[in-house]
Amino acid sequence: MSRLRYNAGQDVRLGDSIRWGQADVGSVVVMIAEQTAMPGYDAGEWDYLGDGCMLYVPSAGLVHYRPKGLVADAGVVLVQRAGPSVGPD
Repeated sequence: MSRLRYNAGQDVRLGDSIRWGQADVGSVVVMIAEQTAMPGYDAGEWDYLGDGCMLYVPSAGLVHYRPKGLVADAGVVLVQRAGPSVGPD
């Protein structure tokens, strides 16, 4: 399983607030490989994608990112960290 990272190198965590593009703010709502999801989302619904995460951004809705795509996208920026980390950043 590939670790999910933002372009700046930080690990992605469920519940992180992100900036998507110039001004849209959203959050990480599903971690697919870990099968974890924010309340109101079902991680199993996205299992067929295999890996990555689902972001919710108001202007686009749900957006799937694979690990390589997320780390390559400088337009997805961590704004505020979710709760405590399970591992090192």
